[in-house]
Amino acid sequence: MRKSQKIALALGLGAAALAGGTAFTGTGLATTAPTTQFLGGTVSQSVTGATLSGVDYSFANAPANTEVSSIALTFANTADGHTVAVAPAGGTGSFTCSAVSNNASTCTFDGAADTGYAGLTSLDVTVS
Repeated sequence: MRKSQKIALALGLGAAALAGGTAFTGTGLATTAPTTQFLGGTVSQSVTGATLSGVDYSFANAPANTEVSSIALTFANTADGHTVAVAPAGGTGSFTCSAVSNNASTCTFDGAADTGYAGLTSLDVTVS
């Protein structure tokens, strides 16, 4: 093999390695997200006194969605007038819930200084 062919081959392999390396470091992930940003996961929920058929969280700080401002609870076959209480965990603050009406209750965050409950990891729902 001639010297010029060896140089061309080396340059070609170097360019291929460089192009291949950039494919693994391209855009798509960034380290600029705030540490409290919700990136998925779960909130553990337990229910006593009724059958919970749906939970819908509303957030005070969209689109970050890290502060829960209200929780809409949907029940199955639960009579109107029952009292609903929720006990959140993972953050600071509490919620006040409306009585069951048409199999539903809405719980609103009670924070004086904050607009939503940050750090929610579990929610205990009690219907009495």
